[in-house]
Amino acid sequence: MMQFEYSTAGGESAGSVTAQFEPVEIGLMRLAASQLIDLLEAAGTNALGTADNQTLRRLLPDAYTDDPEAAAEFRRFTSDDLLGRKVRNARCVLATLGEEPLDEIAEEPGDAELSAAASAAAAQPVTIALDPTDVQSWLRTLTDLRLTLAERLEIGPDGVPQLSDDEAPFLHDVYDWFGMVQESLVYAIDV
Repeated sequence: MMQFEYSTAGGESAGSVTAQFEPVEIGLMRLAASQLIDLLEAAGTNALGTADNQTLRRLLPDAYTDDPEAAAEFRRFTSDDLLGRKVRNARCVLATLGEEPLDEIAEEPGDAELSAAASAAAAQPVTIALDPTDVQSWLRTLTDLRLTLAERLEIGPDGVPQLSDDEAPFLHDVYDWFGMVQESLVYAIDV
């Protein structure tokens, strides 16, 4: 990924930020945003019972930590709206990533030249342009994705991951990459 840059040019792109992503990064972002949407939509009306799902507890923390009854009442009135906004933000991220390119254009096994051309085109960086509304959706979704991964990695208040299984190094790299994307986006809009 190349750093996000703020566009000061006139016209349609004024006030937008752009960055180039590798196709694999686009795929990773699509997958993560889609999984976040699935998690949030599955929570739906069950959001009142998030005590059983630690990931949802990170995404929907209690408003009143010292008063479980007040926290449950607050959650009853706010969780559906909050879940809906989180889903809309993640859907916005998916929309700005564009259509998923076909992995293979050639249907005939003998059409190697077309397949090679498709592979070369798929390897080209993709430019993503975000307007101010998109930027806010991206920042919120990146926060939600990092919170989700932090729970999966068992990152506590000290910031140290406790997870040590085979997936931990990959998940930690993804967590760090989301942080880098988020930081780049924050710096780009801080003009």
